[in-house]
Amino acid sequence: MNTPARTIELDTIPGLPGMLVKAATSRKSAQREPQFPPLAITARGIGADASKLAKFNAVCGFADGPHLPLTYPHIMAFALHMQLMLEPEFPFAPMGAVHVRNRITQRRPLGVGETLDFSVRLGGAEQVAKGYEVSIVTEVAAGGATVWDDLSVMLIRKGGSGAPKAKEPPQEAPDYGQSVQWRLPANMGRRYAAASGDYNPIHLYPLTAKLMGFKRQIMHGMWSKSRCVAELLPADHSGAAAVDVAFKLPIFLPATVTLLHNSDAAGSRFELRDAAGVKPHLAGQLALD
Repeated sequence: MNTPARTIELDTIPGLPGMLVKAATSRKSAQREPQFPPLAITARGIGADASKLAKFNAVCGFADGPHLPLTYPHIMAFALHMQLMLEPEFPFAPMGAVHVRNRITQRRPLGVGETLDFSVRLGGAEQVAKGYEVSIVTEVAAGGATVWDDLSVMLIRKGGSGAPKAKEPPQEAPDYGQSVQWRLPANMGRRYAAASGDYNPIHLYPLTAKLMGFKRQIMHGMWSKSRCVAELLPADHSGAAAVDVAFKLPIFLPATVTLLHNSDAAGSRFELRDAAGVKPHLAGQLALD
């Protein structure tokens, strides 16, 4: 018998400051076999904040214009993701979670002034060697029709199986024809946090990152994805778009990163690597329609 999903209905997206304090101090009892009961949160009639959007565009390289950046609804939904992980149904404390994959599909461009309805829910959970990979599904509707959706996979580094994944057969390295480099200062994570609201301590300072098991602060995965999309998605694109990425090795700040890609009218295949173009930080595909 399936357990009915609990749904929390909101008329606004909750403020982040108080929620971040709760997340930083959240303690949940350890479970031998963590359970993930169904849970959803909805927020209706939501519009983008113009000042926050301008900050996001500036730090990610998007041009200001009439449409939201492809990745921006994810940023708008971040507080809902955080609340989802603070609820009793989510068996782990949210701080220290690592983003390992993100897939976004947009049916059409979303206007900066549009009123949107958000729905966020827990998806599946899988035990892996280093912990649990938990999926969060976000859907955005306008006028009763879904116009944008997002699948985020988060790694919770607790309760791992210790069993390594089966090795995949080696694949021939792509021969990329285009590249660009970006230099990221030590405060880049704090700059993006101010624009996105994602103040996970792994992104802020060497000390806060060390407390979460990293040698120093790392760059947000969604900044990496957004910066790549800002570079690769034509500003005048007016159709549907989808971008799917896997986050690989962390970017320890400060850093220089290299975007390698092959792009045409149908989209791009791309990787974000280190300054030498060797170590992979992100790999993905952008599809245009």
